[in-house]
This record gives sequence, C-alpha cells and structure tokens, in this order.
Amino acid sequence: MPLSIVARLRDGRYDAADERPSVPEWPPHPARVFCALVASAAEPADWTALQWLERAGSPEVWASPVTETRTARAVGYVVTNATEARGGSQTWPGRSNGFKQRVGTLPADGGFVLVWPEAEPDDATLGRLVRLARRVPYLGRSTSTVELTALPEAVAARPAWTVHRPARLGSPGAVELRVAYPGYADALRDGYEHGQRPWNFSRTAAYLVDTAAGPADPVPEAGVPGPYSDLLVWGFARTGVRPAGDRLLAVTRMLRRAVISRVPDPVPPLVSGHSANGRPHVAYLGLVHVDHEYADGQVLGVGVAVPRELPSADRHRLVAALLDERDPLAQLRLPWGPVATLDFRPERTAPWGLVPERWTAAPGGARTWVTATPVMLDRYPRRGEDPAALVAGSLVTAGYPEPVSVEPLPAAAVLGATHRPRKGTIPDGYPRRPWSHCRVEFPEPVVGPVIAGALRYLGFGLLIPHRPERSFDDGSQ
Repeated sequence: MPLSIVARLRDGRYDAADERPSVPEWPPHPARVFCALVASAAEPADWTALQWLERAGSPEVWASPVTETRTARAVGYVVTNATEARGGSQTWPGRSNGFKQRVGTLPADGGFVLVWPEAEPDDATLGRLVRLARRVPYLGRSTSTVELTALPEAVAARPAWTVHRPARLGSPGAVELRVAYPGYADALRDGYEHGQRPWNFSRTAAYLVDTAAGPADPVPEAGVPGPYSDLLVWGFARTGVRPAGDRLLAVTRMLRRAVISRVPDPVPPLVSGHSANGRPHVAYLGLVHVDHEYADGQVLGVGVAVPRELPSADRHRLVAALLDERDPLAQLRLPWGPVATLDFRPERTAPWGLVPERWTAAPGGARTWVTATPVMLDRYPRRGEDPAALVAGSLVTAGYPEPVSVEPLPAAAVLGATHRPRKGTIPDGYPRRPWSHCRVEFPEPVVGPVIAGALRYLGFGLLIPHRPERSFDDGSQ
C-alpha cells in the first residue's frame, strides 16, 4: 500500500533556505521532513520506524509549482550564537549582534505531500509514523508551523500541484533534493551528540517534474555496498590550479598529510592507514576529468573515501576536522609551490567529475567498471601468471565482491584517463611494479568508489562506472 505524509502549512508559509541563505527552498526537501520526524522520536520503536522509512527510498514530492510561489524576506539584527573572546554586552557577555536575512516561500497552495507509491509499512510501523508526524510542530525554522499527517494511501493530487519524481542523476532539467538514506537516522543522532550540523550528513537525489518532462526514469534498486560508506568531495577553484593527471600522487599525498594534521591525536588507524591490519582505511583520491568529449585528464578536485568499518566516534572526529564551519578544510598546498583553494559543496551537480555519484554509481551501483587511473599490481606476476588474477585478488582483499572478469587493456578505455604517474611522484618506499588499465565486471551492481592495486589509497587504481550509452555535457569548461 502507498504511504503519504501530508503537510499543511498552518500560516501558509514555508521558512527554509537552500544551501544559499538568500534563496528559499522549494519544493520542500524530503530530508527536511525526515529530520523533523527524527526530532520527534523518543522511544526505541520510533527509531525502528524511522529506520524502515529511510530504507523505503526517495518519495515523490507533490507541491505547488515554483512559478506559483512568492518569496518572503525578513531582515534584522540578532544575537549570534558563537561566543567571542572580546566584545559582547552586559546582557550577552562574549556575544554580539549580527545582521541576518532570512527567506521563506509563500506557495499558492498552503501544503504539500510526500508519497511513497510502493511502500508497504506494517501496522506497527505505520502507527509509529502517525504518532511521530503528529508531534512535529514546524518544518525548517520555527516560524513555519506545520501539521503533518501520515496516511496509508496516496492522496488525490490537487490540480494546482506538480509532481516531482525521482530520476537518474544528470537527467536534463533535474533538480537536486536532499533525501533520507539507509543509516541517516543513526547519523543524525550521532551527529547531534557530537555537535555536528545535519547538513554534514546530507545526500541528494535528482528529481524531475513529470508535467514538464514526462515520467521519470525508474530509480534502480540499491547495489551491493562496497567497503566505503561515503565520498567527501572538494573541487579546485576554477580560477586556480588544476594539476595534470600524472601529478595525481603528489596531490593525494598532500591531501593525506593535510587531513591527518587536522585530526586530533591519536589519529585513528583507519584514517592514517597505520596499524589498519589489512582493513580498508580512508582513501585519498584525485578526481580526474575523464570520459567526456572534452576530457583533458586534469585533476578537478579531491575526495576522501570513508570506510564503512570506521567506528562512529572516529568518523565524527574525521568529519569535524574537515567540515567544521569555523575552520573547514579550504586549502591544499601543492608540492611544487602554489596553494589550491578547495570548495566543498555537497549539493553540486556539475561538473560531473565532482559529483560523488560519478565515482560511486549510487544508489543502484554498476556491474562494469573501467580504470580512470591505472592499477599498480600488488606484486610482479609469476611466470605464466595472469595479471588479471592479481587485480581480481586485490579487489577481493579491498572488500569488493569477486569479479566475474578482469580484462587488462593495452591503453585507457576512456578519454582523459591517466597513463601513468609522473616520474618522481611515487612515494618513497613503494616498489616499482607493472601498471595496467583494465575493465572489471562484477556479478551484480556494486556501489563504489572502486579502487584496486598497491596505490589505491592514494588514488591510483580508481575506476569509474562504465556506461557507454551515457552522454551529456558535464559543464566542466
């Protein structure tokens, strides 16, 4: 049976902004409703219901079209939350006033609905969701009060509404909305305990308006999870340095050094890689511009792949060290002199090489992957030994399913792929072993990032989903 969560905006307004404080959020993001339900949870059964909901997939969003909304603005001086060593007043010691501008949306219809057409909650789960919805007092800011109702049916769409349906990322005309995902409730709860903001754990999905673009592409089922749960991506500023792909190892070595220097001692083994005892640890990646008509192989940005086995407390230490709003990772000094400016924007949809899904194929995964940077074999092949077997063994050791086939290639299969690292960039202590580009096929779709070989934790041996039918402008110029 379908599941619907109906929102009635009591005052006819929705006070929430997107990632830019001056731009109102509309349509409402499903994650916004989920976070409100999380804030209402109090009993173990509530969390069980929320964990069911986060696995139910991305809902449809029925709401007034953006063209039929008005923007409400409020400006003024408010007391800042952060304390300061100097300044303040007798009323607010250590704190000062700051100019704030807040925006909201006045939709033509004072409500919206989230619909899961294929959801089948049992009676206990539905009952808990009904109770949680009733407890929610507002969405976004406290100035937009709301009445939420959970129903075991698809309500009738109003003529004035448009329907936003989940689509494949990169679909022409798609918009990005934040959504819940498996593990989101626990991430929010742990983040709250460690003083982290909810947007540190946000993920987005693509949506299309069906009245403008027809029915959206079906959303694939979740693929087999790989050893990494998250990929944090920073882009290099367009006006700054974009290193050549053959300098990738020099870039990722500096990235690793910068990350480790920011994590308080003792640095967790799965962050530094020391004493990891063979377990997958944090991988430091350079994201090259590949597989596009104008691909030039330059490094567009960097990524930090977070392993699933990283304990929750260590994960929060890592995230806080990188994304703390007071002192985020924003610069990377390169070995040959310049300082690169880093830009972390999880809502980014272009260029495609800086979107995590480009490297993970989430949520559906991909069966076939090809190398964007070549694999350095773990050891020299013995006489008569097939190098493909070494790559397959490296993937299994790294935590991926055993591939159906590994095909070594005489050259890169995608435009812009790195041929091999520049002389002098391989870290000291690493033996020089054979390199190979290859194509890998798994028995079922796998969610990446997928990396293999002796230098995988520094970004060599990074693969991309191989989808030859995909073709679009990634906006990287």
